[in-house]
Amino acid sequence: MNFELTKQQRQVYETVGELSRTVFKPNAARYDAEASTPSENMRAFFDAGLNGITISERMGGMGSGTAGEDPLLYLLAVEQTARGDLSTAQCFHIHCHGAHYVDQVGTDEQRERVLKPVLERGSLLNATGSEPGRTSRGAYNLITAAQPAENGYILNGMKNYATLGADVDYNLIFAGVAGMPGNEGHLGVLVPQNAKGFSVVEGSWNPIGMRGAHSPSLKLDNCFVDNSNVLGDLGLYPRERWQARFHLSFAAQYLGGAEAIFDLLREYLPKRGTASDSYTQLRMGEIRVGTDSVRWLIYRAAWMWKNSDREAAELFSMCAKHRAIENAVITMDKGAQIIGSSAFWADSPMSRLFRDLRIHTLHENLDKTAATLGKFHLGEPYDTTARL
Repeated sequence: MNFELTKQQRQVYETVGELSRTVFKPNAARYDAEASTPSENMRAFFDAGLNGITISERMGGMGSGTAGEDPLLYLLAVEQTARGDLSTAQCFHIHCHGAHYVDQVGTDEQRERVLKPVLERGSLLNATGSEPGRTSRGAYNLITAAQPAENGYILNGMKNYATLGADVDYNLIFAGVAGMPGNEGHLGVLVPQNAKGFSVVEGSWNPIGMRGAHSPSLKLDNCFVDNSNVLGDLGLYPRERWQARFHLSFAAQYLGGAEAIFDLLREYLPKRGTASDSYTQLRMGEIRVGTDSVRWLIYRAAWMWKNSDREAAELFSMCAKHRAIENAVITMDKGAQIIGSSAFWADSPMSRLFRDLRIHTLHENLDKTAATLGKFHLGEPYDTTARL
C-alpha cells in the first residue's frame, strides 16, 4: 500500500486542519458551556464543500465512507476536526454516517429528497439506534417499537444519545417491528423533524464532557412514518453488519483528540519552562510514538475497506479502534504527569480536552473489542458489530 496521501486527501487534511485551528478550536469553549450543537462549525463544512464527503460522486458528493471509493477521505476530516474540538468531530462523524447510509441503501427518490438538501443548502443527517437499556439487551433488541399500519408504521419509544437530533431535517431512527426477533425485525426509518408524535426531550443532554455534541433524547408517541420514509429492507442493518462500518471513525476521533493534547503540550511546556526537563522530553516522545502508531493502523484499516475482503477490514478496524482508545487514555495520563495541575483550571482548554476525550473513549468498550478479536483468532463465534 502507498502511505502517501493523494492530492485530494492532502487537500481535505489541510483544509479541515485550517478550519480546526481557526474556527473549531476558538469556538469550543462556547459550545461546551452552552451544551449546544456547534452550528457555526457544521456550517463551515458546507461552506468548504465538505458536507457531502460521504455521499457518492454520482449524487454530487465526494465518494468517501467505508462503502465508497475513498474510505480514508472522511476519516482525515474527522481526525483533523477532533484536533480542534472533539464535540464537532462527533457531530460530523454522525452526519457522515447518516448521509452515507442513505446514499448506500436508500431508493432513488429518497436520495434525491434527503441528500440533495445536504449538498445544496447544508442540511444535516444523523442515525440513532441507542435507547435506554440497550447495552444490557444487545444492539438489536430494541424497545422502540414499529407497529405495521396501512401504508407505513406507527412508532412508540424513546431514543437517547441522538447527536444532531434537534438539528436535522430527518432523524434516521432504528426500531424493532413488534413480534419479530431483533435482527429480523430491525427497521430503519426517516422521521421528519415536524412529524406528529415526534419530539425532542428538552433538558435531556447535560454530560460533563462532549457537551457540544448535543445528543438529546427523542420521544416517539404514536408517530406515523409512511412507507416512503422506510429506509432499506427489514433486518438490512444487522444483516449487512453496518455497525462495523463505524469503528474507524471513532478511532479517528480518538487519534485527533490525542493529537490535540500533544499540540497543547508542545505549546504550553516551553512557556512553563519545563521543555528541557528529561522526564518532560521522555513523555513527549512516548506520546508521539503512540499517536503515530495509531495513525498508521487507522490509515491501513481504511485502505483495507477498499483493497481487502470485508471481514478482514472489519477485524482490523476493531484493532485500530482498540489501540486508539488505549493510546488516548495513555496520552491523557502521560500529559497530565508533565503539564502540572495549574493547567487544569475548570475552564482551561486542557481540562475540556480531558473531559471530552475520557467521556468519549467510554462510548466504545475496550474489553469487548479485544475479546471479539480474541474469539476470531481462537476459532470461536464472534460478531464484529459488538461494541457495547
